[in-house]
Amino acid sequence: MQFTHHIVQIPVAIQTEIEGIRYYQTPEGKLYPSITTVLSKTSDMSGLDEWRERIGTDAAEQIMKDAQIHGTMTHKLCEDYLNNKESNGDFLDIPKNHFEKLKPYLHKMNNIQGIELPLFSDEFKIAGTCDCIAEYNGDLSIIDFKTSRSRLMEHYDKVQKYFMQATAYSLMWKERTGIDIDQIVIIGSEETGDIVEFIKIPFDFKEVLIEKIEEFHKLGTTYRETL
Repeated sequence: MQFTHHIVQIPVAIQTEIEGIRYYQTPEGKLYPSITTVLSKTSDMSGLDEWRERIGTDAAEQIMKDAQIHGTMTHKLCEDYLNNKESNGDFLDIPKNHFEKLKPYLHKMNNIQGIELPLFSDEFKIAGTCDCIAEYNGDLSIIDFKTSRSRLMEHYDKVQKYFMQATAYSLMWKERTGIDIDQIVIIGSEETGDIVEFIKIPFDFKEVLIEKIEEFHKLGTTYRETL
């Protein structure tokens, strides 16, 4: 399948890291935290801490490192495929399996307007990189690919963060382009062999997202004017 691209040219922010926090520098020199950082810093992490304690710090770190590698490789395979390119390099079996399961869902996409697109919002003082903006079953969508070792349906809080993250991208896109997003799409590939597809309306998560952003900025870990 050949995907059609209609890339929208917009100002982009450049990712950087300061004191362990991921920021994006806008063309005007302002530094905004990533939406993933915002959501992590304003979420209850006690479950993760308990998991680390239960299995041990070293084991937890290795599992998280492996998960990051698998996720990065899976995203690279999807990105190349959507760009009508053949992937080069050595890919582990788990990412290759994720990709093969995701393929039928990639085929629901076309008229791609951005892949791995850095976005930012001056209104909300946040930024982030969206996996894909394209039509999904004919509707303009923010599309995020997720990989998971376990069943996503069993992790309500994690999935809600995915919805808020995608909603944030829809707000950033609207601010940068003036174009409304019809829906957010989360496609999760699980190592259990299953695939989950969530299709939601971003408006439904806007209020709780804004509350999270405001909570984050009140913590004092806010945007910076310059490096």
